[in-house]
Amino acid sequence: MKYMLTLLVVTVTVVGAIDNKTAPVDPVILPCVSHTMNLGDVVLVQSPGYPARLTNKSSCQQNIVCQSPPAMFEVNCEVFNLEDLSTCANERLLISYNTTSSTFCGNITSTWVFPTNEMNLEFITNGQHNSPGYKCSITCLREQTNDQPQQVM
Repeated sequence: MKYMLTLLVVTVTVVGAIDNKTAPVDPVILPCVSHTMNLGDVVLVQSPGYPARLTNKSSCQQNIVCQSPPAMFEVNCEVFNLEDLSTCANERLLISYNTTSSTFCGNITSTWVFPTNEMNLEFITNGQHNSPGYKCSITCLREQTNDQPQQVM
């Protein structure tokens, strides 16, 4: 009895959808540490344990730097649901850059642009609420001329 072995070789080439050079890369989820980015890089920041609901006291500090000044950050929050919209006393995300600081809480799905190449994020919860938390992407972009964070609709 004779057996015939057929070998089939398939070559797959992956190219990007737009530039035909590279395939899209999933953003890195940042732990609570410092991180350095390049122009065009995208990272994800999220509340500790996301997508699990916030259940205990926790905090997270992140310092993010874009190596290519002049640069700016675009922050796009796909999910942002923290308690205490009026006071931000129990759960909040503080974003600081240069000498400016902004506090975010409540239920927000929006995009902001921060005119800086370095920013600090600090998340704090005292564990009194059971909020869903947040999940935001941060993109390092070439700077435009403006010195205030802008909300993009």
